[in-house]
Amino acid sequence: MKTKLQHHLENELDREFLNKNIFFNKNISQQTWFGVGGVAEALFVPQSSKDLIKVLKLINSNTKINVIGLGSNILIRDGGLNGITIRLSKNFNFINENDKYIVSGAAVPDKVFSRYCYEKSFTDCEFLYGIPGTIGGAIAMNAGCYGSEISDVVYSFKCIDFEGNEITIKNSEQIFSYRKNNFLKNHIVTEVEIKKTHGDKDQIKEKMNDINTRRLDSQPQKVRTGGSTFKNPTSQVSDKKTWELIKPYLNEVNCPDGVSMSKKHANFIINTQTKSSNIIEDFSERIREKVLEKTGVQLEWEIEIKGQR
Repeated sequence: MKTKLQHHLENELDREFLNKNIFFNKNISQQTWFGVGGVAEALFVPQSSKDLIKVLKLINSNTKINVIGLGSNILIRDGGLNGITIRLSKNFNFINENDKYIVSGAAVPDKVFSRYCYEKSFTDCEFLYGIPGTIGGAIAMNAGCYGSEISDVVYSFKCIDFEGNEITIKNSEQIFSYRKNNFLKNHIVTEVEIKKTHGDKDQIKEKMNDINTRRLDSQPQKVRTGGSTFKNPTSQVSDKKTWELIKPYLNEVNCPDGVSMSKKHANFIINTQTKSSNIIEDFSERIREKVLEKTGVQLEWEIEIKGQR
């Protein structure tokens, strides 16, 4: 049965546009690294900012809008995603340059961007080699690792709000905080300007290799995981990393079939065989409760949870 949203979009948009850009009742579980989750009422894959603005201006202001990238840091619930779910097309996967900045589309994978910088002998973006997401996603959550984060290198970013207005935001101390973009609320990042800093190519490669080695040694590989489940607490809350808070009490948490905690890193939950995101979420919540009980630290989700149970 068609929903009101589907009827509305089919009435307002031509058939060619719909066939190319919008997919109704789309199972998107395989578009996430966990490999679980329900159906999206409408999956919208815009080919350009113009397409994105067109649809955002068309839909009702009460329509739920979800944004997903590579699916590396997201858990979609079994009940699926109501409203419209937006995933930028490959047309947003581009890298250009001007005199001062590297201009990246929001859909460029972080690792690809880091390699580009290496080839051009630009430094300070080596850390992106260890992050499994996109440049747009990095801006949305101020992604980082090994002492660096995207806010250190970004000059500005373009975004479109949920009403279809295009905005350019320049970086400042107020925009970013730890694993958070304080400006982005109802916005979709489309383009990013990164500062150009020239460096020694051999030293850049050495940093990238070091980051990759550290990642391989400390994080699970080739498994279904969403990356770090919880944020590290601030130094004011605890002097320990999240995995250090979890590991001593992990055996006290009931682990359901089909899910496990990585033996390499006690903040990486692995989907071994479950088809239910609710099982992953519930296991994670039991870990949070146990850490709070034992240490008094309330862990904050780093993985973004979307949808209905």
